[in-house]
Amino acid sequence: MARISVFPYWTTNPYLNMLYMEARSRGWRVDGKWRYHELLNELAVLEAGDIMHIHWTSPVAEKVKDAAELRSRIARLDTALAGARSRGVNVFWTVHNTISHDTTYHAEEVELAKVLARRSSRILILNSQTPGVVSRYYELPSEKVRRVRHASYRGVYEPSPGRRAARKRIGTIPPGDLVVGIVGGIRPYKGVGDLLRAAGRLAERNPRVSMLLAGGTTPEAMAEIEEAMPGNVTVHRRHGQLTDDEVVTWASACDLFALPYTRILNSGSMLLAATLGVPCVVPGEPHLLAEYGGEQWVEFFDVDATSRVDALAEAVERGLDRRGGARARAAEQFAASYTMHDMAVDFAELLPK
Repeated sequence: MARISVFPYWTTNPYLNMLYMEARSRGWRVDGKWRYHELLNELAVLEAGDIMHIHWTSPVAEKVKDAAELRSRIARLDTALAGARSRGVNVFWTVHNTISHDTTYHAEEVELAKVLARRSSRILILNSQTPGVVSRYYELPSEKVRRVRHASYRGVYEPSPGRRAARKRIGTIPPGDLVVGIVGGIRPYKGVGDLLRAAGRLAERNPRVSMLLAGGTTPEAMAEIEEAMPGNVTVHRRHGQLTDDEVVTWASACDLFALPYTRILNSGSMLLAATLGVPCVVPGEPHLLAEYGGEQWVEFFDVDATSRVDALAEAVERGLDRRGGARARAAEQFAASYTMHDMAVDFAELLPK
């Protein structure tokens, strides 16, 4: 049986579970590993016709002591990829990020991307603008590139119970609050400090504004949250891994998602918001404007403004002022336009026959 080895294979990741549904139904065995040394071992044992599918690259740098050790790991991976390709193994790489988030080894991460671009037989992109966005760091050979969009989570998560019911379940959010939220992993690159400061400025004009933070939170992000916590805003918090039911509840309690990432190429959180009918505020990056500029449920803030916090506050205020059923319906319609079944079939069509 032909095999797809996934790296890193995080079995609770809904995107990965959605992506390979059709491949499994066509007889492919899908499994994988999530440690660097396991990746090398997998590349050594895969056979002709098998696929190594690499997604996020952060595990390659996990627990390295310095840049020299990371360079050594990248060189070993380059050799292993070349060896696998010479045996007829297919190497797929999905470009989720320009380079790994929160990396302290920028030059090495760029080199790793160059290795993957060179050794891959197929490069998958989610955002159509990806080749142009990454070109300042590395090139994606056009003959290898194929687009498979990130599906919504429609059919993965239960439908939204509605804002009022969600707030009742949480128990601490008044029905009349205007709630701006981040739901999912909370890490420094997601701009949570800027969002808290923006909420504080907005609350000076509208005391009904409150914040919601829910999801696993890194120590660095927690320190940023505590430092930026505004004194005039109620912040509803649930730090820790969320169950699927909790994801739906906390996300549905929001009037607006705000995703002021400092470096963003793709965002599963946007698709979560769309699935549950929650509008979003995102950076006005050219590739996001090209992809979502015509979407009624997406609001943009000016990333070139003199004050990022002020620009974010203004966009959040616009988003809250434009609440209503039309925007929620637009988000839900977007989610319904490309589902997990569509994505799974699109991916399966790229597999060797």
